[in-house]
Amino acid sequence: MAIRQKARLGDVLVQAGAITQGQLDQALLLHRQKGIQIGQALLELKFVTEEKLTASLSKQIGVPYVDLTEIRLDSNAVKKVQEKVARMHKLIPIKIKDGKLQVAMANPLDLLAVDEAIIQAGMDVELFIATERDVDHAIQEYYGVAASIQAAVKSIGAEDRKKDQVRASVQSRGSNALDASDAPVARLVEMILKQALDDNASDIHIEPTETEVSIRYRIDGVLFQATSSPKSVESALISRVKVLANLDIAESRSPQDGAFSAKFEEREIEFRVSTCPTVYGENMVLRILDRSKIMLSLEDLGLVGPYLKKLEGLLRKPYGVILVTGPTGSGKTTTLYAAMSLLNTPEKNIKTIEDPVEYRLPGVRQTQVNPKANITFANGLRSLMRQDPDIIMVGEIRDSETGEIAVQAALTGHLVFSTLHTNDAAGAITRLDDLGIEPFLLASSIVGILAQRLVRKICPHCKTQHEPSEAELNTLFPRGNAPTFSLYKGEGCKSCKKSGYSGRMGIFEILEITDPIRELILKKSPPMVLRDAARKTQKMKVLRQDGFSKVLSGQTTLAEIDRVTTA
Repeated sequence: MAIRQKARLGDVLVQAGAITQGQLDQALLLHRQKGIQIGQALLELKFVTEEKLTASLSKQIGVPYVDLTEIRLDSNAVKKVQEKVARMHKLIPIKIKDGKLQVAMANPLDLLAVDEAIIQAGMDVELFIATERDVDHAIQEYYGVAASIQAAVKSIGAEDRKKDQVRASVQSRGSNALDASDAPVARLVEMILKQALDDNASDIHIEPTETEVSIRYRIDGVLFQATSSPKSVESALISRVKVLANLDIAESRSPQDGAFSAKFEEREIEFRVSTCPTVYGENMVLRILDRSKIMLSLEDLGLVGPYLKKLEGLLRKPYGVILVTGPTGSGKTTTLYAAMSLLNTPEKNIKTIEDPVEYRLPGVRQTQVNPKANITFANGLRSLMRQDPDIIMVGEIRDSETGEIAVQAALTGHLVFSTLHTNDAAGAITRLDDLGIEPFLLASSIVGILAQRLVRKICPHCKTQHEPSEAELNTLFPRGNAPTFSLYKGEGCKSCKKSGYSGRMGIFEILEITDPIRELILKKSPPMVLRDAARKTQKMKVLRQDGFSKVLSGQTTLAEIDRVTTA
């Protein structure tokens, strides 16, 4: 074991010059007030970064630093220490070398933790220091869900070998019911779902291939490979999810849709399940809806400054249609929920017709589209009109009938929200005209159109500054005269799965329907003419311009803006 002397972390950092004595005194006060560790207090006060804290400790106490993101841990070494001990003391075994257990710790000065590791392992330990963040991620990876998924797969394989004769009998009758109810399969599904939640995924893709079953998660709008399972697990895995979603496990040739709910750590999560046959088997996608995580603040969505003021001005209109446009998955419904939450007061009667109702909003009366009960967008909207509403939200305008009723509702004194699938704000007018809604109705009813996209934010844990390249300068300032500035990017770390991004935000353009725009709508002017007029008369900024401003403010990258918009 490398260390036995007792040393206080604060004193070590002061001696190393990482902090001043005055900063240490402030941290000690916070330490006593909150009962947190001194290192955590220093981090909360932002006197040091976690990397600086770790580097200073490593140099001062002579314990070598290890980057856990760059190495693969020995599973036999990990088994030497129980998970609860690793989590309690923020430590993770690395490997066994020369009869010693190499252990990475966030705080090697914790002698109690060192002694506990020695007792657990039954051998002496060699200490290394790592950031607490990296230790937490390693614990999650090697003790947590990812490891449990592989263990569950192996368990299924063992069960298969024990039940060969029984399975042969079941398969001869054309049933997979036994597979769907097996405990190892249930554990595997639970682990897949939990891993997705821990990774903040929005979708789970279960994709059979020729030789295996691939599990991918969509995180911040991009798919990542999570794990894979043997082809032999495919039938049991698909059947288990079908049972949960109340789908027909005997039907594999036709698409099916279903849903189920599950509770994870006191969070009620809804999973929407869709199956589709492919040449290698049934492909399955699970959409994750976590009601506890919906963002209901327009600022949180990325609407700030002039954009926020303009949208709030539109929301104060007593009547009219406000449209939110963009492709599937661009956050349109979340924006509408945020707007309704802003307007949701006891004096307002807010009604919605949605397909599906993604989140429940207190105080808002929400109706689910149900074609079997003859509740379509058009029929539901007619019914809502008889419910004395002040504000109506229509999930999507898909046909001329729904569009005409929405327009009539606005003309009779209601504020109407809805969505459309168009590439920009001006294109919404053309889309509604294509649906057969008369230009004079559009000009007199629509008050504003918001177009949006979602871009990934730079990971705060690995965010670095760099000088812009010539190509980036030409893109951001095509007319030259660029000021002196720096750009930012994510280097890629364990927190962001080496992607350099963590979380998403919106980029926007807002087209306000003013008198000059109304005249162009009556003339059936094309979207390009409407957009140019809006840029001249109301200084409208298009999606890319809002994206560029967020690149310059260090929130995202130019590559992200190029990914979701066109020049």
